[in-house]
Amino acid sequence: MHCKVVSLTKKVWAIHSGHLPLNSVDEIVPAILKNRGIEKQDDFKKASLTPSMLDPSDFLDMEKAICRIIKALKNGEKISIFGDYDVDGVCSTSIFVNFLDHLGANYSYFVPSRLKEGYGLNLEAIKKCRDSSLLITVDCGCTAIEELSYAKECGIDVIVLDHHKMSTIPPAVAVINPHRPDEKDKYKTLCATGLAFICMVGVNRQLESSGFYGERKIAKPNADDYLDLVALATVCDVVELVGLNRLLVANGIKSIKKRKNLGIDALMSLNKGHGINSDTIAFFLGPRLNAPGRIASADISVKLLTTKNPIEAKKLALRLDELNKERQLLEARITAEAEESIDDNLKFICVYSQEWHAGVIGIVAGRLKEKYNKPSFVIALDPNGNGRASCRSIGNFDLSPLIGSAMARGIVFSGGGHSLAAGFSVNAGHLDDLIDFLKSEVQYDATTRELYADCFMSLGAISSSMVKSIAALGPFGMGHRHPKFVIQNLTISQTRVVGQNHIQTVLQDEKNNVLRGIAFKALGTELGDVLMNHSAPVNVLGGLSISEWRGEEYVNLYLEDVAECA
Repeated sequence: MHCKVVSLTKKVWAIHSGHLPLNSVDEIVPAILKNRGIEKQDDFKKASLTPSMLDPSDFLDMEKAICRIIKALKNGEKISIFGDYDVDGVCSTSIFVNFLDHLGANYSYFVPSRLKEGYGLNLEAIKKCRDSSLLITVDCGCTAIEELSYAKECGIDVIVLDHHKMSTIPPAVAVINPHRPDEKDKYKTLCATGLAFICMVGVNRQLESSGFYGERKIAKPNADDYLDLVALATVCDVVELVGLNRLLVANGIKSIKKRKNLGIDALMSLNKGHGINSDTIAFFLGPRLNAPGRIASADISVKLLTTKNPIEAKKLALRLDELNKERQLLEARITAEAEESIDDNLKFICVYSQEWHAGVIGIVAGRLKEKYNKPSFVIALDPNGNGRASCRSIGNFDLSPLIGSAMARGIVFSGGGHSLAAGFSVNAGHLDDLIDFLKSEVQYDATTRELYADCFMSLGAISSSMVKSIAALGPFGMGHRHPKFVIQNLTISQTRVVGQNHIQTVLQDEKNNVLRGIAFKALGTELGDVLMNHSAPVNVLGGLSISEWRGEEYVNLYLEDVAECA
Protein backbone atom coordinates (compact mmCIF):
# COMPACT_ATOMS: atom_id res chain seq x y z
CA MET A 1 0.00 0.00 0.00
CA HIS A 2 1.60 3.22 -1.16
CA CYS A 3 1.65 6.40 0.86
CA LYS A 4 2.09 9.57 -1.23
CA VAL A 5 3.88 12.71 0.01
CA VAL A 6 4.61 15.96 -1.83
CA SER A 7 8.08 17.25 -1.00
CA LEU A 8 9.43 20.76 -0.52
CA THR A 9 10.93 20.53 -4.03
CA LYS A 10 7.48 19.63 -5.47
CA LYS A 11 8.29 15.98 -6.15
CA VAL A 12 5.97 13.15 -5.15
CA TRP A 13 7.23 10.47 -2.82
CA ALA A 14 5.71 6.99 -3.19
CA ILE A 15 6.44 5.16 0.06
CA HIS A 16 5.63 1.52 -0.52
CA SER A 17 5.18 -0.03 2.91
CA GLY A 18 2.56 1.69 5.01
CA HIS A 19 2.63 4.78 7.20
CA LEU A 20 4.50 3.61 10.31
CA PRO A 21 8.31 3.46 10.65
CA LEU A 22 9.99 0.04 10.67
CA ASN A 23 12.52 -0.40 13.43
CA SER A 24 14.50 -3.61 12.90
CA VAL A 25 16.32 -5.66 10.26
CA ASP A 26 13.72 -8.40 10.71
CA GLU A 27 11.05 -5.93 9.56
CA ILE A 28 12.98 -3.95 6.96
CA VAL A 29 14.69 -6.69 4.90
CA PRO A 30 11.45 -8.67 4.28
CA ALA A 31 9.68 -5.41 3.39
CA ILE A 32 12.35 -4.53 0.80
CA LEU A 33 12.14 -7.95 -0.84
CA LYS A 34 8.35 -8.03 -0.76
CA ASN A 35 8.26 -4.62 -2.44
CA ARG A 36 10.21 -6.20 -5.32
CA GLY A 37 7.92 -9.20 -5.58
CA ILE A 38 10.45 -11.58 -4.01
CA GLU A 39 8.86 -14.18 -1.78
CA LYS A 40 11.57 -16.89 -1.54
CA GLN A 41 14.11 -14.89 0.44
CA ASP A 42 16.57 -17.71 1.12
CA ASP A 43 16.85 -18.66 -2.56
CA PHE A 44 17.28 -15.00 -3.50
CA LYS A 45 20.11 -14.45 -1.03
CA LYS A 46 22.12 -17.48 -2.23
CA ALA A 47 22.83 -15.90 -5.65
CA SER A 48 24.60 -19.05 -6.82
CA LEU A 49 25.86 -19.32 -10.39
CA THR A 50 28.20 -21.79 -12.05
CA PRO A 51 28.99 -21.58 -15.75
CA SER A 52 27.91 -25.22 -16.07
CA MET A 53 24.36 -24.03 -15.36
CA LEU A 54 24.36 -21.87 -18.48
CA ASP A 55 22.99 -23.43 -21.65
CA PRO A 56 24.35 -21.73 -24.76
CA SER A 57 21.79 -23.63 -26.85
CA ASP A 58 19.10 -21.40 -25.35
CA PHE A 59 20.08 -18.90 -28.09
CA LEU A 60 19.43 -19.23 -31.77
CA ASP A 61 22.67 -19.63 -33.76
CA MET A 62 24.83 -20.00 -30.62
CA GLU A 63 25.76 -23.59 -31.50
CA LYS A 64 26.69 -22.44 -35.02
CA ALA A 65 28.94 -19.76 -33.52
CA ILE A 66 30.59 -22.18 -31.10
CA CYS A 67 31.28 -24.75 -33.84
CA ARG A 68 32.75 -22.09 -36.16
CA ILE A 69 35.04 -20.69 -33.44
CA ILE A 70 36.25 -24.20 -32.52
CA LYS A 71 36.94 -24.95 -36.19
CA ALA A 72 39.04 -21.76 -36.43
CA LEU A 73 40.94 -22.62 -33.25
CA LYS A 74 41.71 -26.18 -34.31
CA ASN A 75 42.80 -25.10 -37.80
CA GLY A 76 44.89 -22.15 -36.61
CA GLU A 77 42.80 -19.63 -38.53
CA LYS A 78 43.19 -15.89 -37.91
CA ILE A 79 40.29 -14.57 -35.82
CA SER A 80 39.42 -10.87 -35.58
CA ILE A 81 37.29 -9.28 -32.87
CA PHE A 82 35.46 -6.01 -33.54
CA GLY A 83 33.85 -4.27 -30.55
CA ASP A 84 32.11 -1.04 -29.65
CA TYR A 85 33.88 1.76 -27.75
CA ASP A 86 31.71 1.79 -24.61
CA VAL A 87 32.17 -0.38 -21.50
CA ASP A 88 30.02 -3.20 -22.88
CA GLY A 89 31.94 -3.28 -26.16
CA VAL A 90 35.31 -3.00 -24.42
CA CYS A 91 34.49 -5.78 -21.91
CA SER A 92 33.07 -8.17 -24.51
CA THR A 93 36.13 -7.57 -26.69
CA SER A 94 38.37 -8.19 -23.67
CA ILE A 95 36.65 -11.50 -22.84
CA PHE A 96 37.55 -12.86 -26.26
CA VAL A 97 41.05 -11.34 -26.20
CA ASN A 98 41.83 -12.89 -22.81
CA PHE A 99 40.33 -16.24 -23.82
CA LEU A 100 42.07 -16.42 -27.21
CA ASP A 101 45.34 -15.26 -25.69
CA HIS A 102 45.16 -18.03 -23.09
CA LEU A 103 44.71 -20.55 -25.90
CA GLY A 104 47.63 -19.13 -27.89
CA ALA A 105 45.28 -18.44 -30.81
CA ASN A 106 46.03 -16.32 -33.85
CA TYR A 107 43.88 -13.22 -33.35
CA SER A 108 43.60 -9.43 -33.56
CA TYR A 109 41.02 -6.94 -32.34
CA PHE A 110 39.67 -3.56 -33.42
CA VAL A 111 37.71 -0.89 -31.54
CA PRO A 112 36.52 2.03 -33.69
CA SER A 113 37.17 5.70 -32.97
CA ARG A 114 33.98 7.39 -31.80
CA LEU A 115 34.96 10.64 -33.54
CA LYS A 116 36.59 9.35 -36.73
CA GLU A 117 34.62 6.18 -37.47
CA GLY A 118 31.50 6.41 -35.34
CA TYR A 119 29.44 3.56 -33.93
CA GLY A 120 29.39 0.10 -35.41
CA LEU A 121 31.10 -2.09 -37.95
CA ASN A 122 32.59 -0.19 -40.90
CA LEU A 123 34.02 -1.09 -44.29
CA GLU A 124 37.54 0.11 -43.45
CA ALA A 125 37.68 -2.21 -40.46
CA ILE A 126 36.67 -5.17 -42.63
CA LYS A 127 39.42 -4.29 -45.10
CA LYS A 128 41.91 -4.39 -42.21
CA CYS A 129 40.84 -7.96 -41.33
CA ARG A 130 41.03 -9.43 -44.82
CA ASP A 131 43.79 -11.70 -43.55
CA SER A 132 41.25 -13.20 -41.11
CA SER A 133 38.87 -15.99 -42.04
CA LEU A 134 36.61 -15.31 -39.02
CA LEU A 135 35.33 -12.01 -37.68
CA ILE A 136 33.38 -11.76 -34.41
CA THR A 137 31.49 -8.52 -33.78
CA VAL A 138 30.52 -7.75 -30.19
CA ASP A 139 28.01 -5.10 -29.05
CA CYS A 140 27.40 -4.12 -32.68
CA GLY A 141 26.77 -5.62 -36.11
CA CYS A 142 23.12 -6.63 -36.10
CA THR A 143 22.12 -3.76 -38.41
CA ALA A 144 25.33 -3.63 -40.50
CA ILE A 145 23.77 -5.22 -43.62
CA GLU A 146 26.07 -3.56 -46.16
CA GLU A 147 29.23 -4.19 -44.15
CA LEU A 148 28.41 -7.85 -43.48
CA SER A 149 27.57 -8.38 -47.15
CA TYR A 150 30.99 -6.95 -48.02
CA ALA A 151 32.68 -9.25 -45.50
CA LYS A 152 30.95 -12.22 -47.14
CA GLU A 153 32.21 -11.09 -50.56
CA CYS A 154 35.72 -10.99 -49.07
CA GLY A 155 35.39 -14.59 -47.91
CA ILE A 156 35.24 -13.68 -44.22
CA ASP A 157 32.84 -15.62 -42.01
CA VAL A 158 31.16 -13.36 -39.45
CA ILE A 159 29.62 -14.10 -36.06
CA VAL A 160 27.48 -11.30 -34.63
CA LEU A 161 27.04 -11.04 -30.84
CA ASP A 162 24.79 -8.04 -30.22
CA HIS A 163 21.90 -6.95 -28.02
CA HIS A 164 20.55 -3.92 -29.89
CA LYS A 165 17.11 -3.91 -31.45
CA MET A 166 16.90 -5.41 -34.94
CA SER A 167 14.21 -6.24 -37.48
CA THR A 168 16.16 -8.01 -40.24
CA ILE A 169 18.62 -10.86 -39.76
CA PRO A 170 21.89 -9.82 -41.45
CA PRO A 171 24.01 -12.10 -43.67
CA ALA A 172 26.33 -13.83 -41.19
CA VAL A 173 27.33 -17.34 -40.19
CA ALA A 174 25.64 -16.78 -36.83
CA VAL A 175 23.61 -13.91 -35.37
CA ILE A 176 23.18 -14.13 -31.60
CA ASN A 177 20.88 -11.41 -30.30
CA PRO A 178 18.10 -11.64 -27.69
CA HIS A 179 16.18 -9.14 -29.85
CA ARG A 180 16.16 -11.26 -32.99
CA PRO A 181 12.57 -11.20 -34.29
CA ASP A 182 12.47 -15.02 -34.09
CA GLU A 183 14.19 -15.32 -30.67
CA LYS A 184 12.32 -16.28 -27.51
CA ASP A 185 11.87 -13.78 -24.69
CA LYS A 186 13.99 -15.51 -22.05
CA TYR A 187 17.11 -13.31 -22.05
CA LYS A 188 16.01 -9.97 -23.51
CA THR A 189 17.96 -7.94 -20.93
CA LEU A 190 21.41 -9.48 -21.43
CA CYS A 191 24.16 -7.12 -22.53
CA ALA A 192 26.70 -8.04 -25.20
CA THR A 193 29.33 -9.06 -22.66
CA GLY A 194 26.85 -11.50 -21.12
CA LEU A 195 26.37 -13.03 -24.56
CA ALA A 196 30.14 -13.13 -25.16
CA PHE A 197 30.60 -14.88 -21.81
CA ILE A 198 27.96 -17.52 -22.60
CA CYS A 199 29.55 -18.08 -26.03
CA MET A 200 32.97 -18.46 -24.41
CA VAL A 201 31.51 -20.92 -21.86
CA GLY A 202 30.13 -23.02 -24.74
CA VAL A 203 33.43 -22.99 -26.62
CA ASN A 204 35.36 -23.81 -23.44
CA ARG A 205 33.04 -26.71 -22.63
CA GLN A 206 33.27 -28.28 -26.10
CA LEU A 207 37.03 -27.83 -26.32
CA GLU A 208 37.39 -29.72 -23.04
CA SER A 209 35.09 -32.55 -24.10
CA SER A 210 36.95 -32.95 -27.41
CA GLY A 211 40.30 -33.28 -25.64
CA PHE A 212 41.67 -30.05 -27.10
CA TYR A 213 43.32 -28.90 -23.88
CA GLY A 214 44.94 -32.24 -23.15
CA GLU A 215 46.27 -32.65 -26.67
CA ARG A 216 47.81 -29.18 -26.72
CA LYS A 217 48.86 -29.20 -23.07
CA ILE A 218 46.92 -26.04 -22.31
CA ALA A 219 45.32 -25.49 -18.89
CA LYS A 220 41.56 -25.22 -19.23
CA PRO A 221 40.49 -21.59 -18.64
CA ASN A 222 38.34 -21.02 -15.55
CA ALA A 223 35.17 -19.35 -16.82
CA ASP A 224 34.55 -17.80 -13.38
CA ASP A 225 37.63 -15.61 -13.93
CA TYR A 226 35.82 -13.79 -16.75
CA LEU A 227 32.78 -12.85 -14.67
CA ASP A 228 34.47 -9.63 -13.48
CA LEU A 229 34.19 -8.25 -17.03
CA VAL A 230 30.55 -9.37 -17.25
CA ALA A 231 29.75 -7.52 -14.03
CA LEU A 232 31.39 -4.31 -15.28
CA ALA A 233 29.46 -4.33 -18.55
CA THR A 234 26.11 -5.42 -17.11
CA VAL A 235 26.06 -2.61 -14.56
CA CYS A 236 27.48 0.08 -16.87
CA ASP A 237 25.11 -0.76 -19.72
CA VAL A 238 22.20 -0.16 -17.30
CA VAL A 239 20.38 -3.40 -18.08
CA GLU A 240 18.02 -4.95 -15.56
CA LEU A 241 19.72 -6.61 -12.60
CA VAL A 242 17.19 -9.40 -12.27
CA GLY A 243 17.35 -13.12 -12.98
CA LEU A 244 20.52 -14.20 -14.76
CA ASN A 245 21.91 -10.65 -14.89
CA ARG A 246 21.76 -10.32 -11.12
CA LEU A 247 23.57 -13.65 -10.68
CA LEU A 248 26.23 -12.65 -13.21
CA VAL A 249 26.89 -9.36 -11.43
CA ALA A 250 26.85 -10.83 -7.92
CA ASN A 251 29.39 -13.46 -8.91
CA GLY A 252 31.34 -11.00 -11.03
CA ILE A 253 31.83 -8.80 -7.98
CA LYS A 254 33.22 -11.85 -6.16
CA SER A 255 35.59 -12.32 -9.10
CA ILE A 256 36.77 -8.69 -8.89
CA LYS A 257 37.53 -9.19 -5.20
CA LYS A 258 39.90 -12.04 -6.12
CA ARG A 259 42.05 -9.41 -7.91
CA LYS A 260 42.99 -11.65 -10.82
CA ASN A 261 42.43 -9.00 -13.51
CA LEU A 262 45.42 -6.70 -13.08
CA GLY A 263 43.77 -3.79 -14.87
CA ILE A 264 40.61 -3.78 -12.77
CA ASP A 265 42.72 -4.15 -9.62
CA ALA A 266 44.91 -1.19 -10.65
CA LEU A 267 41.81 0.96 -11.20
CA MET A 268 40.33 -0.10 -7.86
CA SER A 269 43.58 0.89 -6.11
CA LEU A 270 42.82 4.48 -7.12
CA ASN A 271 39.54 4.29 -5.20
CA LYS A 272 41.17 4.01 -1.78
CA GLY A 273 39.03 3.07 1.18
CA HIS A 274 36.04 1.93 -0.88
CA GLY A 275 34.80 -1.61 -1.38
CA ILE A 276 33.47 -3.08 -4.60
CA ASN A 277 29.73 -3.15 -5.31
CA SER A 278 27.40 -2.16 -8.15
CA ASP A 279 27.73 1.53 -7.19
CA THR A 280 31.53 1.34 -7.36
CA ILE A 281 31.21 -0.13 -10.83
CA ALA A 282 28.65 2.42 -12.00
CA PHE A 283 30.19 5.58 -10.56
CA PHE A 284 33.92 4.87 -10.35
CA LEU A 285 35.08 2.10 -12.67
CA GLY A 286 32.55 2.71 -15.45
CA PRO A 287 33.28 6.39 -16.10
CA ARG A 288 37.02 5.70 -16.25
CA LEU A 289 36.64 2.78 -18.62
CA ASN A 290 34.34 4.88 -20.80
CA ALA A 291 36.52 8.00 -20.83
CA PRO A 292 39.08 6.86 -23.45
CA GLY A 293 36.32 5.94 -25.89
CA ARG A 294 34.80 9.39 -25.44
CA ILE A 295 37.83 11.64 -25.89
CA ALA A 296 40.75 9.42 -26.97
CA SER A 297 40.79 5.73 -27.99
CA ALA A 298 38.87 2.91 -26.33
CA ASP A 299 41.82 0.68 -27.18
CA ILE A 300 43.40 2.00 -23.97
CA SER A 301 40.63 0.38 -21.92
CA VAL A 302 40.97 -2.94 -23.75
CA LYS A 303 44.71 -2.88 -23.06
CA LEU A 304 44.01 -2.24 -19.37
CA LEU A 305 41.55 -5.14 -19.10
CA THR A 306 43.82 -7.57 -20.94
CA THR A 307 47.33 -6.72 -19.73
CA LYS A 308 49.34 -9.31 -17.85
CA ASN A 309 51.94 -6.74 -16.74
CA PRO A 310 51.29 -5.08 -13.32
CA ILE A 311 53.47 -2.06 -14.15
CA GLU A 312 51.60 -1.46 -17.41
CA ALA A 313 48.29 -1.92 -15.56
CA LYS A 314 49.18 0.89 -13.12
CA LYS A 315 50.25 3.22 -15.93
CA LEU A 316 47.08 2.55 -17.92
CA ALA A 317 44.87 3.00 -14.84
CA LEU A 318 46.45 6.42 -14.18
CA ARG A 319 45.92 7.35 -17.83
CA LEU A 320 42.23 6.42 -17.61
CA ASP A 321 41.89 8.51 -14.46
CA GLU A 322 43.46 11.52 -16.23
CA LEU A 323 41.15 11.11 -19.24
CA ASN A 324 38.15 10.92 -16.93
CA LYS A 325 39.12 14.25 -15.33
CA GLU A 326 39.37 15.80 -18.81
CA ARG A 327 35.94 14.36 -19.62
CA GLN A 328 34.45 15.86 -16.45
CA LEU A 329 35.72 19.34 -17.35
CA LEU A 330 34.34 19.07 -20.90
CA GLU A 331 31.02 17.81 -19.60
CA ALA A 332 30.65 20.65 -17.07
CA ARG A 333 31.40 23.32 -19.69
CA ILE A 334 29.07 21.89 -22.32
CA THR A 335 26.25 21.35 -19.82
CA ALA A 336 26.45 24.98 -18.70
CA GLU A 337 26.44 26.21 -22.31
CA ALA A 338 23.58 23.89 -23.26
CA GLU A 339 21.40 25.14 -20.40
CA GLU A 340 21.69 28.66 -21.76
CA SER A 341 20.07 27.50 -25.03
CA ILE A 342 17.08 25.65 -23.61
CA ASP A 343 13.62 26.75 -24.75
CA ASP A 344 11.45 26.28 -21.65
CA ASN A 345 8.25 26.36 -23.72
CA LEU A 346 8.98 23.06 -25.49
CA LYS A 347 8.24 19.55 -24.22
CA PHE A 348 11.75 18.50 -25.17
CA ILE A 349 15.28 19.89 -25.11
CA CYS A 350 17.18 20.20 -28.39
CA VAL A 351 20.48 22.10 -28.27
CA TYR A 352 23.48 22.20 -30.59
CA SER A 353 26.85 23.87 -31.13
CA GLN A 354 30.04 23.61 -33.17
CA GLU A 355 32.01 24.07 -29.94
CA TRP A 356 30.96 20.83 -28.30
CA HIS A 357 32.93 17.59 -28.12
CA ALA A 358 30.92 14.73 -29.62
CA GLY A 359 32.38 12.28 -27.12
CA VAL A 360 30.61 13.71 -24.07
CA ILE A 361 27.26 14.88 -25.42
CA GLY A 362 25.59 11.65 -24.29
CA ILE A 363 26.45 12.43 -20.69
CA VAL A 364 25.24 16.01 -21.15
CA ALA A 365 21.94 14.77 -22.61
CA GLY A 366 21.54 12.54 -19.55
CA ARG A 367 22.22 15.44 -17.18
CA LEU A 368 19.65 17.63 -18.92
CA LYS A 369 17.05 14.88 -18.96
CA GLU A 370 17.49 14.28 -15.24
CA LYS A 371 17.35 17.95 -14.31
CA TYR A 372 14.44 19.02 -16.51
CA ASN A 373 12.54 15.71 -16.83
CA LYS A 374 12.24 16.08 -20.61
CA PRO A 375 13.54 14.06 -23.58
CA SER A 376 16.87 15.67 -24.43
CA PHE A 377 18.70 15.88 -27.76
CA VAL A 378 22.26 17.25 -27.71
CA ILE A 379 24.02 17.76 -31.05
CA ALA A 380 27.72 18.40 -31.69
CA LEU A 381 28.33 19.96 -35.12
CA ASP A 382 31.63 19.63 -36.96
CA PRO A 383 33.11 22.44 -39.13
CA ASN A 384 31.43 20.93 -42.22
CA GLY A 385 27.98 21.18 -40.67
CA ASN A 386 27.57 17.48 -39.92
CA GLY A 387 26.05 16.83 -36.54
CA ARG A 388 26.16 13.89 -34.14
CA ALA A 389 23.27 13.72 -31.72
CA SER A 390 22.93 11.89 -28.44
CA CYS A 391 19.43 11.47 -27.06
CA ARG A 392 18.14 10.53 -23.62
CA SER A 393 14.48 10.08 -22.79
CA ILE A 394 12.14 9.84 -19.84
CA GLY A 395 10.29 6.67 -18.91
CA ASN A 396 7.06 7.28 -20.80
CA PHE A 397 8.55 8.29 -24.16
CA ASP A 398 10.25 5.81 -26.53
CA LEU A 399 13.01 7.20 -28.76
CA SER A 400 13.15 4.25 -31.18
CA PRO A 401 10.05 4.94 -33.31
CA LEU A 402 10.78 8.68 -33.21
CA ILE A 403 14.23 8.26 -34.74
CA GLY A 404 12.93 5.70 -37.22
CA SER A 405 10.29 8.16 -38.41
CA ALA A 406 12.83 11.00 -38.68
CA MET A 407 15.09 8.77 -40.77
CA ALA A 408 12.21 7.73 -43.03
CA ARG A 409 11.49 11.41 -43.73
CA GLY A 410 15.13 12.16 -44.51
CA ILE A 411 15.54 14.58 -41.59
CA VAL A 412 18.24 12.52 -39.87
CA PHE A 413 20.39 9.55 -40.89
CA SER A 414 22.48 6.78 -39.28
CA GLY A 415 20.20 6.61 -36.26
CA GLY A 416 19.52 3.90 -33.72
CA GLY A 417 19.82 2.75 -30.13
CA HIS A 418 17.52 1.88 -27.27
CA SER A 419 14.16 3.28 -26.16
CA LEU A 420 15.68 5.62 -23.55
CA ALA A 421 19.15 6.20 -25.02
CA ALA A 422 19.85 6.62 -28.71
CA GLY A 423 21.69 8.70 -31.29
CA PHE A 424 21.63 9.87 -34.88
CA SER A 425 23.43 12.02 -37.41
CA VAL A 426 21.95 15.20 -38.85
CA ASN A 427 23.08 17.89 -41.24
CA ALA A 428 23.05 21.49 -39.97
CA GLY A 429 20.76 22.43 -42.85
CA HIS A 430 18.07 20.14 -41.41
CA LEU A 431 18.16 21.42 -37.81
CA ASP A 432 15.09 23.64 -38.26
CA ASP A 433 13.26 20.70 -39.84
CA LEU A 434 14.34 18.52 -36.94
CA ILE A 435 13.01 20.92 -34.33
CA ASP A 436 9.70 21.29 -36.20
CA PHE A 437 9.51 17.50 -36.41
CA LEU A 438 10.16 17.15 -32.66
CA LYS A 439 7.50 19.76 -31.90
CA SER A 440 4.90 17.66 -33.70
CA GLU A 441 6.09 14.20 -32.64
CA VAL A 442 7.31 14.48 -29.04
CA GLN A 443 4.08 13.87 -27.20
CA TYR A 444 3.78 12.37 -23.74
CA ASP A 445 1.84 12.92 -20.55
CA ALA A 446 3.82 15.31 -18.38
CA THR A 447 3.90 13.94 -14.86
CA THR A 448 5.31 15.15 -11.59
CA ARG A 449 8.59 13.41 -10.93
CA GLU A 450 8.08 10.59 -8.47
CA LEU A 451 10.66 9.30 -6.00
CA TYR A 452 10.30 5.81 -4.62
CA ALA A 453 10.93 4.73 -1.03
CA ASP A 454 10.57 1.29 0.48
CA CYS A 455 9.34 2.33 3.91
CA PHE A 456 9.52 4.78 6.78
CA MET A 457 12.41 4.17 9.17
CA SER A 458 13.23 5.71 12.52
CA LEU A 459 16.70 7.23 12.94
CA GLY A 460 17.21 5.40 16.22
CA ALA A 461 16.91 2.04 14.44
CA ILE A 462 19.75 2.72 11.99
CA SER A 463 23.04 0.93 12.62
CA SER A 464 26.03 -0.31 10.64
CA SER A 465 24.86 -3.91 10.98
CA MET A 466 21.41 -2.99 9.64
CA VAL A 467 22.89 -1.20 6.62
CA LYS A 468 25.15 -4.18 5.90
CA SER A 469 22.16 -6.52 6.01
CA ILE A 470 20.38 -4.28 3.49
CA ALA A 471 23.48 -4.10 1.26
CA ALA A 472 23.62 -7.91 1.21
CA LEU A 473 20.42 -7.89 -0.86
CA GLY A 474 22.39 -6.37 -3.76
CA PRO A 475 23.74 -5.91 -6.32
CA PHE A 476 21.32 -3.07 -7.00
CA GLY A 477 20.58 -1.27 -10.22
CA MET A 478 18.03 -1.16 -13.02
CA GLY A 479 15.16 -3.54 -12.24
CA HIS A 480 16.37 -4.17 -8.68
CA ARG A 481 16.38 -0.65 -7.33
CA HIS A 482 18.49 0.57 -4.43
CA PRO A 483 16.52 0.50 -1.17
CA LYS A 484 15.42 4.01 -0.19
CA PHE A 485 13.87 5.14 3.07
CA VAL A 486 12.01 8.05 4.59
CA ILE A 487 13.41 9.10 7.96
CA GLN A 488 11.07 11.37 9.88
CA ASN A 489 11.25 14.46 12.02
CA LEU A 490 14.89 15.48 11.66
CA THR A 491 16.58 18.83 12.18
CA ILE A 492 19.25 19.98 9.73
CA SER A 493 21.82 20.95 12.33
CA GLN A 494 24.82 21.52 10.00
CA THR A 495 25.44 22.05 6.28
CA ARG A 496 28.55 22.72 4.27
CA VAL A 497 29.56 22.65 0.63
CA VAL A 498 32.07 19.95 -0.33
CA GLY A 499 33.72 19.55 -3.69
CA GLN A 500 32.29 21.89 -6.30
CA ASN A 501 28.56 21.52 -5.70
CA HIS A 502 27.79 18.81 -3.14
CA ILE A 503 26.12 19.62 0.18
CA GLN A 504 27.10 17.70 3.30
CA THR A 505 24.65 17.69 6.19
CA VAL A 506 24.35 16.59 9.79
CA LEU A 507 20.79 15.51 10.70
CA GLN A 508 19.50 15.05 14.23
CA ASP A 509 16.28 13.72 15.76
CA GLU A 510 14.58 14.75 18.98
CA LYS A 511 16.52 12.08 20.94
CA ASN A 512 19.83 13.54 19.70
CA ASN A 513 20.56 10.58 17.38
CA VAL A 514 22.78 11.88 14.58
CA LEU A 515 23.01 10.93 10.89
CA ARG A 516 25.48 12.31 8.36
CA GLY A 517 24.17 12.94 4.88
CA ILE A 518 25.28 14.19 1.49
CA ALA A 519 23.25 15.58 -1.39
CA PHE A 520 25.24 15.28 -4.60
CA LYS A 521 25.25 18.17 -7.10
CA ALA A 522 22.65 19.95 -4.95
CA LEU A 523 24.22 23.40 -4.70
CA GLY A 524 22.10 25.93 -6.60
CA THR A 525 19.13 23.54 -6.91
CA GLU A 526 15.78 23.61 -5.12
CA LEU A 527 16.98 20.85 -2.81
CA GLY A 528 20.19 22.73 -2.06
CA ASP A 529 18.29 25.91 -1.23
CA VAL A 530 16.09 24.02 1.23
CA LEU A 531 19.05 22.33 2.92
CA MET A 532 20.98 25.57 3.30
CA ASN A 533 18.07 27.67 4.56
CA HIS A 534 15.45 25.46 6.25
CA SER A 535 15.27 25.52 10.05
CA ALA A 536 12.04 23.60 10.78
CA PRO A 537 12.13 19.80 11.21
CA VAL A 538 11.87 17.79 7.98
CA ASN A 539 11.42 14.27 6.68
CA VAL A 540 14.25 13.12 4.43
CA LEU A 541 14.36 10.53 1.65
CA GLY A 542 17.49 8.68 0.58
CA GLY A 543 19.62 5.55 0.65
CA LEU A 544 22.02 4.36 3.34
CA SER A 545 25.63 3.27 3.06
CA ILE A 546 28.64 2.56 5.24
CA SER A 547 31.51 5.04 5.11
CA GLU A 548 34.84 4.95 6.88
CA TRP A 549 36.89 7.73 8.43
CA ARG A 550 40.19 7.15 10.23
CA GLY A 551 39.46 3.47 10.66
CA GLU A 552 35.95 3.93 12.06
CA GLU A 553 32.72 3.06 10.27
CA TYR A 554 29.67 5.30 10.22
CA VAL A 555 26.34 5.31 8.41
CA ASN A 556 25.89 7.88 5.66
CA LEU A 557 22.67 9.00 3.97
CA TYR A 558 22.61 9.72 0.23
CA LEU A 559 20.04 12.50 0.57
CA GLU A 560 17.70 12.85 -2.41
CA ASP A 561 14.86 15.04 -1.15
CA VAL A 562 13.19 16.66 1.86
CA ALA A 563 9.57 17.20 2.88
CA GLU A 564 7.76 18.97 5.67
CA CYS A 565 6.88 16.87 8.69
CA ALA A 566 3.26 15.74 8.60
